[in-house]
This record gives sequence, C-alpha cells and structure tokens, in this order.
Amino acid sequence: MGAFWDILRFRRMIAPYLLEILFWGGIGGTLYGAYWLFIHNHWAWWIALIFGSILTRVIFEFGLLAFRSYERLVEIRDSLPSPSET
Repeated sequence: MGAFWDILRFRRMIAPYLLEILFWGGIGGTLYGAYWLFIHNHWAWWIALIFGSILTRVIFEFGLLAFRSYERLVEIRDSLPSPSET
C-alpha cells in the first residue's frame, strides 16, 4: 500500500515504466516493419531491422535520461548531511 501512496503523491514516477513498455512496442513495430519489407521482397528490410532497432533504442534512452538523472540527484541529496547536522 505504501508504493501506491508514493505514486499518488508523486514520490515515485510511473513514466519510466511506461517508456519501457512503449520501447518494447517500438521494437515490435520495427520488427514488424522489417518483416513486412522482407515479405514484399524489398531490399531495405535489413536496414530497417538494424537501424530501426538502434534508432528506437536511442530515442527512448533520451527520454529516460531525465528520469535517471533525477534518481541519481536524489541519491546524492540523500547521501549529503542535512544543514541542521553541520
């Protein structure tokens, strides 16, 4: 129940988890697109497979970068002594 309240009070973010789900959907779409090109005998199916997968990964890494940076900043803040302790 504590994790639920953390989500409702915006102490825990759900966007990184949603981005991971969307990432796997993007990979699935990339694989489907490459398969469609392969079935229709188009020469660029392997380009779509390789570069589409890499591009999907890079786009979602940029999206997750803000959330991961925030998590690390919170860890740094929590490891520093509070001003009242000095």
